[in-house]
Amino acid sequence: MKRIVLNVLAGALMVVAFTSCGGSGSSSSGKSGKIKMTTEAGAGFYIGLTGSGTATVDWGDGSENISLTIKESEHPWYGVFFRHTYPSASLRTITVIGDNITGLECLNRNITNLDVSRCTELTTLNCQNNELTSLNISKNIALKQLHCRVNQLTSLDVSKNTELKELSFGWNKLTSSALNDLFGTLHSNDGNKIIWIEDDNPETNKCDRSIATNKGWTFI
Repeated sequence: MKRIVLNVLAGALMVVAFTSCGGSGSSSSGKSGKIKMTTEAGAGFYIGLTGSGTATVDWGDGSENISLTIKESEHPWYGVFFRHTYPSASLRTITVIGDNITGLECLNRNITNLDVSRCTELTTLNCQNNELTSLNISKNIALKQLHCRVNQLTSLDVSKNTELKELSFGWNKLTSSALNDLFGTLHSNDGNKIIWIEDDNPETNKCDRSIATNKGWTFI
């Protein structure tokens, strides 16, 4: 009898712990996150969004979620900003929820992981000046602008991004071989296609830019 009672109490504690950590009792309106990012940043933190409808941000520190109406804009950094202040640096996972998020800006935020795989309507992504070692955008087939300068990327695959028109990736860890592989995944879309490139990836001067220019891309 004592063992049965203990098992019941243990089960109840597990339910309480799950609820308090954002399980079925989460305040995120029951929707799964469209965007997730991991950061150790302290002090001020902001996220820029464009799109339509309402977006909600869970800051990952137990504080009250923030919900705002977002709107369309040419670039996310001209759109709506979600701001939060952390008392100190600590590992946190931030979750963004919304039905139509087309632009995301999250730069200078010490982000080590960014998951946008569920945000398939995303057309603009600006994740510059972070600590990303990888970036998977294979599900973001509507993406038109990608700015991922100043990270720790060793490879980048845009083979699924047929709508991509602008790309910047300076100050990463891309070798000439990795750059050639990246250029090989570019698509020959109609219209202007621009690449911002600086001599700040390893062996940038040794890569074969003709792989990209032959597809109609212009280096700036």
